[in-house]
Amino acid sequence: MLEKYWKGLSWDSWAKFLLIAFLTLQAARWPLFPQFMDIYYHLLTAWGFVQSGGYTGWDFWEYAPVGRVHIYPPVFHLILAALMKAGLNQIILAKIFEMLMPVAFLSTIWYLVRRHFNMRLGLLVLVTACASFSFYLSLINHVPATLAFIFGLLAIDQLLKGRFLSPLLLLTLCFYTHIGVSIFLALTFMFFGLFNQEYKKRVFLILVGALILSCPIIFKQIVSLKFVTIKKLLEKLISEFKPLEYVFAGYGLFLSYKKSKKYLIFPSFFLASFIFFPYPFRFFSAEGYLPIVFLAAVGWEGLFNWADTHKKRIKYITLILVLYFLLSPTVLMYMPEVKSKEASWKVYLADSSFMGMLFPERNKRLASTSLWFDREYLSAARIIKNNTDERDIIFANLFSVGTCLAGLSGRATANGMLPEVSAKEKFNPFLSSKIFIVGRGIEVDNVSYYVERYKLVKVGENKLFIFYKNPTCSVKLNIPKASVSFICIGLISLIFMASILLEKIMKKS
Repeated sequence: MLEKYWKGLSWDSWAKFLLIAFLTLQAARWPLFPQFMDIYYHLLTAWGFVQSGGYTGWDFWEYAPVGRVHIYPPVFHLILAALMKAGLNQIILAKIFEMLMPVAFLSTIWYLVRRHFNMRLGLLVLVTACASFSFYLSLINHVPATLAFIFGLLAIDQLLKGRFLSPLLLLTLCFYTHIGVSIFLALTFMFFGLFNQEYKKRVFLILVGALILSCPIIFKQIVSLKFVTIKKLLEKLISEFKPLEYVFAGYGLFLSYKKSKKYLIFPSFFLASFIFFPYPFRFFSAEGYLPIVFLAAVGWEGLFNWADTHKKRIKYITLILVLYFLLSPTVLMYMPEVKSKEASWKVYLADSSFMGMLFPERNKRLASTSLWFDREYLSAARIIKNNTDERDIIFANLFSVGTCLAGLSGRATANGMLPEVSAKEKFNPFLSSKIFIVGRGIEVDNVSYYVERYKLVKVGENKLFIFYKNPTCSVKLNIPKASVSFICIGLISLIFMASILLEKIMKKS
């Protein structure tokens, strides 16, 4: 009875079971979503697009009223903005995307590998992807990066199917979705073209075409570099390393060069991932970890191929795979305190995604801790709305809080969540903000001094925040007209989708 499983007849069934299991686990976390601070920045940016009437290259919704240059690629924000304009609540949107994106990504890598390689490797890729809780959390927390990964994997799928226009457009879409991931995927295409002569010319033309179509956003980012400041990256002291996965990935890297030329896509991913090397967390724990997922799966496939002719070997390898899926350990480098300048080390056992989702209190880390407190956040949004109008500005003593509550209340903020991009000029946030928010338990120098100097009046509080109003503030938000209107964006989207559909129809005929 079990032989049909060893022969690969039911690998798809096991893969579908895993996808359903993780979708169920994601749905069970619905009350905890949105769990990470990044999504609030995206909600606020989408709100800014709605106010402006389309895409704008000027971030007026943060560091208000002076603003700053906006270089973040717009696709995810445009999707959010369109859904907001359709009437969907922003918190529901955040919950939906954080719940569905990791499962959509897992479904995409499974589809890509089973379609172009084999069903067993498809399942093994799912297993290796789910063995790292840190990588899985990055799929939830970094939604635009996950979305760009999906576009890029679909572009590779279309490339391997022999198409030209579809991979070109999908790779272009990556550049309009996430900066780092788009460069990573473009390098992956480049290395694959260099390694595989069959695809060399087509890959070259795809890369050139994608870069030409991406010129507007790339040019915007390049000319804005003068506004970007290099700051100390706290994530240099935060990282997670999966020792077993790297062992299997090393074996998989060796095997990839001995198999068919299509397998060279996996070493291509690996070489491209060094774009993330200056950012240890990204390289070892998040986006840069994707090649290890693929290569470790190839390593596991090599073990199964070795055991295929022997029933006992198959049973042992399968048992080890199940234990690996559940019990994969993690070595963590972390900061004991936020202000710490030194890293500490510890080991988490049984630290797979499945165990982390099933027992969330077991191996906790910041990335897995929900930052959503519905009563306090929603009451905070009501207090802000009741004491401001739509063009008023708010300010918080903790920058992430300012962006978070601005996104929930539909107000601009004098804070800025991405400090690498500086404000246009120095300004006094107390003079330009109608509401000042103080987080409880967060040390603030001279709060009473600011309250007295600017004649601030306490207008509300809850368990997390205290709210002060500046009755003398007359500064209002200036909303610039969109650089590209929603109508133009809609037409571009229709042309984009029609082009992909037309190529698909023509290939079938």
